[in-house]
Amino acid sequence: MSIINSTNTEYHASRSHLSSSMLKLILQSPEAFYEKWFGPTAPEETKDVFSEGSFVHTLLLEPHKVLTDYAVFTGLRKQGKAWEEFRAANPGKTLLSAPQVARCEELAKAATASTAAMELLSGGFAEHTMVGELLGVPVKARADYINIDKGYIVDVKTTSMPSDKEFFSVTVRDYGYQLSASLYCQIAEATYGKPFGFYWATVSKADKGCRVYKMSLSTAQEGAIMVSAALAQYKRRMVSGDWRDDAAQAPVLPNFEVEEV
Repeated sequence: MSIINSTNTEYHASRSHLSSSMLKLILQSPEAFYEKWFGPTAPEETKDVFSEGSFVHTLLLEPHKVLTDYAVFTGLRKQGKAWEEFRAANPGKTLLSAPQVARCEELAKAATASTAAMELLSGGFAEHTMVGELLGVPVKARADYINIDKGYIVDVKTTSMPSDKEFFSVTVRDYGYQLSASLYCQIAEATYGKPFGFYWATVSKADKGCRVYKMSLSTAQEGAIMVSAALAQYKRRMVSGDWRDDAAQAPVLPNFEVEEV
């Protein structure tokens, strides 16, 4: 295993190693995986929800990049001559409206008010990329935050759902967060030679609250099963060359548990 220095754009553009999102995709649809992995590079989505999530991450983890990576449009709507001129004047930057910035700053404030979140987001490194190999397959992970000395990883999640445990447990299941967490911990353990714990710092747009959850043992085990299944399927289909979807593709998994910190 090794560590690499890369920007977020470079990390997502690289096709030398499989990411957690690609492992999730191959479990859902090998056909969709093949089209995305082996097809032409598609431009990244720039939905407002993604831009706002990235901005919250930057405010919390890399505030020094706010001025260099983002630009704020003060107009009323993202259209018209003023918008086009603003966009042309800020190439390569993520463009946000003033209301978007206000929403994100409110969420970041909720996170900084959480003692549990702030204790976890200290003493480590933000946006930390690791690459390596699992079951003979090149894989990669980009941790929002990692504390190598204490052996844990933190994933900062902005969500439109309430921040309470019941809602977040459903979110873990629906978005495959357990696969990502397990992959990250496996790569980190192989890189640094010791086990890693995993936490989610969730910031809710619904209730403006921030809660921290630790991945439970049962959730970690289910995530590991999913990682192994995805890697095995990738290897099998690379050999067979058959990327057609199966009749029953995705396994039915139980609800997952998280432990509030």
